[in-house]
Amino acid sequence: MEGNTMAYIRKTKDEWQVQGDYGNGWEPILTAENLDDAREQKRCYDENEPDVVHRIKLVRVKKN
Repeated sequence: MEGNTMAYIRKTKDEWQVQGDYGNGWEPILTAENLDDAREQKRCYDENEPDVVHRIKLVRVKKN
């Protein structure tokens, strides 16, 4: 049985966000297109701001 099947089109895209906790909760610092870039940027922030905790979080944003 053949039917009309439509391919799913995502309405969002994934971005990797580097966030820092400066005392008021997690604040976004920058976004990266892939995890390797986010890890590299987080490493730089960890070295330059040793008193601040940083993390990488996957976020979904709407496509235009």
